[in-house]
Amino acid sequence: MSKQLLIYNNIQPVSSEAHRDWSIHIDNHAFTRELNSVPLLATEIASVARELPVIFAKTQDDGGYVPLGVMGLKKGQNLFLDDKERLTLRYVPGFIRRYPFAFANDGKSENFTLCIDDQFEGWSKDGTEGKRLFTESGEQTEELKGVMEFLKDYQYRAELTNVFCKKLAELELLEPMEANIKLKDGQEGGGFNLTGFYVVNRDKLKALKDEEVLDLFKKDGLELIFSHLQSLQNLNGLVNKYAEQTKSQAA
Repeated sequence: MSKQLLIYNNIQPVSSEAHRDWSIHIDNHAFTRELNSVPLLATEIASVARELPVIFAKTQDDGGYVPLGVMGLKKGQNLFLDDKERLTLRYVPGFIRRYPFAFANDGKSENFTLCIDDQFEGWSKDGTEGKRLFTESGEQTEELKGVMEFLKDYQYRAELTNVFCKKLAELELLEPMEANIKLKDGQEGGGFNLTGFYVVNRDKLKALKDEEVLDLFKKDGLELIFSHLQSLQNLNGLVNKYAEQTKSQAA
């Protein structure tokens, strides 16, 4: 089954009629099993950068950019799930925390519709397990109201992230990068290359005009850029994690 929004299987609008008796319980993060990178909000970059490499990728729809936290070195690989399929990250990005909920719109208006992945395994369609979405009379529960507020905040921060990425593109700070991954003990043929991602060019950053640097500073852009650049050192830790898991699986 093809995925929607990276981890969703079948996105459907929520309604009190169709989902009156539904409740939700989330025991693990198995739905991220094949997620090797996770979209980030700009406000999350500093937190994620402590553990993961933060890079930028081009979006397919408009050719813009989006920040990503890298969780695996190969397609369909998440190196941060434990044996109970729970994420071992100290900070779990909002993109993951919002699942199986999401906002959607038709692109023609500013109105958003609350949707769910109705194929998520954590649904109890008779309301016998977990937290209900609606009361017996069809009113939103506090659980669902909390989800709505979280998604509204997420959408607001996503728009700020788009502004930040557009500024990086406007200043021509992003450049394509390729990483040559070398493994020990001859694993996987000795190594492989990572391509298709972008990083901030330090020389171009240094060459910015004073007023451009001041504008970035006042809008917290410099802090995000430095967090991103510092996070690239986490790539070595990711390689070591990959090598350890590969060796463990082979054993």
